[in-house]
Parts: sequence; structure tokens; C-alpha cells
Amino acid sequence: MYVEDLFALNFMINTFLFYITARLTGRIITRSRLFAGGALAAVYSLIIFMPDAHLLYTWFGKLIVSFFLVWFTFRPSRPIEMLRLYGAFFLASFFLAGTIFALHFFGTTPAIVRGGAFYIEPPRPGMLFAGVLITFLLIAGVWHFSEKQRERSRLRHRLVIKDGDKDVTLWALVDTGNSLREPVTGKPLSIVNYSAVKSMLPGVLQEAFDRGENPVEALLCLDHITAGRFGIAPYRSLENAGMLITFRPEEAFLHGDDTVRTLAGLRFAITSKPLSLDNDVEVLLHPDVLDFFGR
Repeated sequence: MYVEDLFALNFMINTFLFYITARLTGRIITRSRLFAGGALAAVYSLIIFMPDAHLLYTWFGKLIVSFFLVWFTFRPSRPIEMLRLYGAFFLASFFLAGTIFALHFFGTTPAIVRGGAFYIEPPRPGMLFAGVLITFLLIAGVWHFSEKQRERSRLRHRLVIKDGDKDVTLWALVDTGNSLREPVTGKPLSIVNYSAVKSMLPGVLQEAFDRGENPVEALLCLDHITAGRFGIAPYRSLENAGMLITFRPEEAFLHGDDTVRTLAGLRFAITSKPLSLDNDVEVLLHPDVLDFFGR
């Protein structure tokens, strides 16, 4: 392997590692600083051609050199920030190394380990480029998914519903696409999964839902006192349309990070369909629910 080839490949890979480190930690870095760090790290890879340089390729030597490279590239102002960058750099390095090893072991290209460094022989730049591309796509995909999960978690709340001597704790998500309202009063309706509030429903409604029958007909079997807390609401979606049973529990409390809000008169439309793919959400709150019922 020629020196210029080794330098170019290591410059590309280390620049990519510093870029991923910056993305993982949310650090803003200029291109000049990024390329300078990649170039300095590439110079370190050339030490293999120097005599008596084995000390720099020991675990201790690599930790010290990596620490200096991260500091030189990012120039953190606080020790805790340096530790975050240092950890993210090693995470990205292990991720990329594992990807390249996986690509290598799927093929038949021979490899050598020299001075604690892994080299492919004969040179296969395409494999390194493929490793960088796959690593970038994997990290980008995971990052995008985690961002969506974090955004979703900010909209998710713990909802406690009480009715008589029964109470349930549910995970509720504010659904900006929910426009369901009561047909007479115009008050917003949140959507709840049937299994989540099953214990609070009268027996005739439970039987109707469990048997897959029309629960609207079961409302006729309720006494006038109980029937006052139930009703029906029409709905229409892209797939179908119909009627949903509505339910008003006695009390509902929305728990935030440090607050508890009472949702007096909160109303639900009951559906037997799951509200999320992984069933981690049992209530879809109407976006206007706090304006109408919160205090």
C-alpha cells in the first residue's frame, strides 16, 4: 500500500468519524476544523512506517492519541463536554469498524493485523467507501427514528381516569389530526381503546364489544341514569365511516412532568381498534381538550 493511498483513505474515514461525532453530540463544527482533524488523524496512521513506533499502537497509546485528536478537532471548553465527545468518537469508530469487518468477512479478501491496526491486503478502497456509506445510512436512520421517538414522547402524557371505585392509568398522545366532536354540544372527543376502559363499562357494552356486535344497540339496555354518561358520535375516515360510543367518566387527571391538570368533563369515543402499531398509546387526546376541560 502506497503512503499517499493510506493517508487518503484514513483522511476520508477519520473526517467521517469526526462528522458523525459532531452529529451524535449536536456539536457545530466548521469544515476547516473538521478537515484539519481528519488530516491530523491520517498523519497518525503513517506512524506504522516508523521504526519503534509500537508504543503508539498499544491501547494506552491509542487512548491518548484519540483524546488529543478529539480535543484538537472540537476544542471543548468543559471537561464534561470533552468526555461526551470522546465517548461519541469511540462509538462511531466501533460502529464503522464493525461494518467494515462485516463486509470483509462476507468476502474472501485476505487481511493482516500489524501494530494493532487492521489492514486489508490487497487494497480495497471500495470496501471502505461501502463501509462509510452503510454506516452513515444506518446512523442516519437510527437518528431519524430516535428523533421521532423523542418528539413523540414530548407529546405523550400519563392520563388517570376514575369512575366510581374504578381507576385506570393510560398513556395518552396529543393527536393534532383528531377533529372528532360531539354532534350536539360540539365539545372535543378524545379517542380511547376499548380494552383500556373495559372495566369501567357496563356489562352489556362489554359483551357487545367482545362479541364484535354493534355496541350502539346495547345502549338501549342501559338504565336512564347510566345512559346519561354515554352517547354516540358519527365519524368518517379515509377507510370507512360509522358510529362510535362516547363515554364521560367521573374524573380525569393529566400528569405532566411536574404538574397535574384536572380534565373536568372529559369525553371519549371508544374504538376497538389499536391506536398505535406497538400498542404503547391507549388514548388519542383531541388538541383542544385542555381549552375545554383543563384547569
